[in-house]
Amino acid sequence: MVQTFNATHPGIHVNAIYEGSYSGNGPLQQKLMAAIASGKVPDLVQLEIHSTPLFASSGALQPLDSYMASSTHDQKSDFLTGLLNNTSFHDITYGIPFNRSVPVLYYNPQLFAAAHLTSAPTTWTQLAQDATKLTKKSKEVTSVYGFEPVNQWWFFESLVWSNGGHLMNQSLTQATFDTPQAEAGMKLWSDMEKQGTLAVESGPNEWTQTIEDFGHGRTAMYIGSAGDMGQIAQTGVPYRAAFIPKFTQYAVPTGGANAVILAKAPAAQKAAAWKFIEWFTAKPQTIFWSEHTGYLPVLKSAVQSPEMQAYYSQHPNHAVPVKELQYAKQAPLSPDYLQVYQYIQDAMEQILDNHIPVSTALHTAVVKANQALSQAQ
Repeated sequence: MVQTFNATHPGIHVNAIYEGSYSGNGPLQQKLMAAIASGKVPDLVQLEIHSTPLFASSGALQPLDSYMASSTHDQKSDFLTGLLNNTSFHDITYGIPFNRSVPVLYYNPQLFAAAHLTSAPTTWTQLAQDATKLTKKSKEVTSVYGFEPVNQWWFFESLVWSNGGHLMNQSLTQATFDTPQAEAGMKLWSDMEKQGTLAVESGPNEWTQTIEDFGHGRTAMYIGSAGDMGQIAQTGVPYRAAFIPKFTQYAVPTGGANAVILAKAPAAQKAAAWKFIEWFTAKPQTIFWSEHTGYLPVLKSAVQSPEMQAYYSQHPNHAVPVKELQYAKQAPLSPDYLQVYQYIQDAMEQILDNHIPVSTALHTAVVKANQALSQAQ
């Protein structure tokens, strides 16, 4: 897509450089922090959405409200409901939805049919029951697990919110994810692991390995990203997409990255960067991007277009993430949330990898998070 832009915009040349994973505190962000410290910044960055407050609070990002106000299609009202979550800080917009996603439950319809199941579970309780029916075990060897979540903090957000819990207090000064409501999801996952119906991969490649396990029929269900659809399709496995399950209410965290412009970039480069953002998010490009990756088309006009509606009719899996957006929730808009979710991640790994009791692991994580928050204030 960058090559197409460069070929059609002779006055601008975008030099796309891959700097590693854009995840919070990942290689890209570490290099970005170093660039900001040196004063030699890139013009445009693909920034993980939860990192917006951290970089915006330091003055590193260019406010974009004036750019959006004069845009033909990137005004706030043009974007899908929920996608402007985590694009702003203190009511100032710093990011434009770029490669955006939501969690999705993927399941293998052939394995479901063999277990006499006709539809995806809508609740976590039902998922646990279905996983028991889907698990195939001979003596001590399990050939198919009922459920294999990617053990990441992003999905913990949904587990907590859908049960009425909160990750932080309203003033964003304390972590609060060790309440009974917040613990319920990981307790369910931990119980399933003990029962042998849930498995998890671990390590830096856990997400890719989980997709491979699903593609090879080693798990009947897994929780992943809408952006996984392209990779799943490459495995050739039959699959269906469904909403991430709920406890009492659907709660969908949005993820992925926003496009941000650096405040210290020269004026001409800022203008060019905005032209690229406008081009990439325009209806033809966002449709192409979504159809080929599974990431969300970011504009309402794209979803409503005859082309996209026809595509959804032929590829109903791709319509699921768009429908989930009606239940989108916004993560805490705190510059310190990256630290908080790292403690959540540590706790999740302690629970499923090292079999530490859920209450112990989450309470320990909350204590550490609150110590970090008190030092940051």
